[in-house]
Amino acid sequence: MNKMSKLLAGVVVSVAAISLLAACQKKEEPGPAEALGKQIDGAVQDAGKKLDEVTGQAKDQTSESGSKLDGALDQAKVEAKEAYEKTKEGAKDLAQKTGEKMEQAGQKLQDATKK
Repeated sequence: MNKMSKLLAGVVVSVAAISLLAACQKKEEPGPAEALGKQIDGAVQDAGKKLDEVTGQAKDQTSESGSKLDGALDQAKVEAKEAYEKTKEGAKDLAQKTGEKMEQAGQKLQDATKK
């Protein structure tokens, strides 16, 4: 082997040794900042899930309230129409009785003027 081949073989062996050492190194534990970052990420994800859950519940309750309100409005319309009809009938009766009383009063006036 010539000098160049020996040099090349030495470089290859050195690179292989460095690669093996790098692969065998113990991985470092995360530092305090990285651990805190992971905790913050977890808290944000949990908060997002809770927000989605609460938003879903609010939508359900809003929909349910809307349905109840629609029912109440429908019932109020029916009751208002019934009250209107009763008032209308009452007003007709009152007008008729008033007319009758006025006729009676007019008749009494005529009778009184004849005497």
